[in-house]
Amino acid sequence: MNSLLTAAQYPLDLAGIFAFALSGAFLAVRKDFDFFGTLLLAEAAGTGGGLFRDLVLRLPPAAFTDTGYCLVPPVAAVVVFVLRPTRRLVSASTVCDAGALGMFSVTGTVKALEHGFAPLPAIALGVTTAVGGGLACGVLAGEIPPVLRWDQDLYVLPALVGAGGTAALDAAGHLDLFSAGCVAALSFTLRISALRRGWRTPRSAVWKQQGEAADSEAANPHRWTSPNSY
Repeated sequence: MNSLLTAAQYPLDLAGIFAFALSGAFLAVRKDFDFFGTLLLAEAAGTGGGLFRDLVLRLPPAAFTDTGYCLVPPVAAVVVFVLRPTRRLVSASTVCDAGALGMFSVTGTVKALEHGFAPLPAIALGVTTAVGGGLACGVLAGEIPPVLRWDQDLYVLPALVGAGGTAALDAAGHLDLFSAGCVAALSFTLRISALRRGWRTPRSAVWKQQGEAADSEAANPHRWTSPNSY
């Protein structure tokens, strides 16, 4: 594995943790949580994915052993809790979150490959590293995480692009700091494009059928339908 890429992983992780922690703190403020609730969601969003990654790799979780990993989420919580969340600040946080998604999908995959994981398990762990914090944060906040909802902008697919691209470059022997940065940028671009254009994942055939039936019922409220229909 490229030594420059390994050296750059730590500062990239800290930047990604801060961006994810900001998103968690914004959710806590929107839900009217107190400071400790804001801190908890910032910690969950910032370090949840990395914590799962380290546990799978059977490593001491960096969130509890490294000072930088420990301090970054509280800083993000204080920033959001003290400052008034303006529309510009929220928009900046969304962009940072997209950047963190790209970075974590790459660094999570790199770390899995460094510890001997095959490409497919490494991709799975890279995606989980990128989206795990958001899942934990949504559960703690009592919301269905956006990553699980079809009506939210693409989130898993950009992470999959980042993780899959990283594993492919490694298999081809071309994974270095520059190429990893390009893959992270591609993941980031896909996420931002989805936000701006409202791209969504497709719904299942069952729910499409139910939606069409509901539309038909609304148009013809007196039409009889079978009780066994979806």
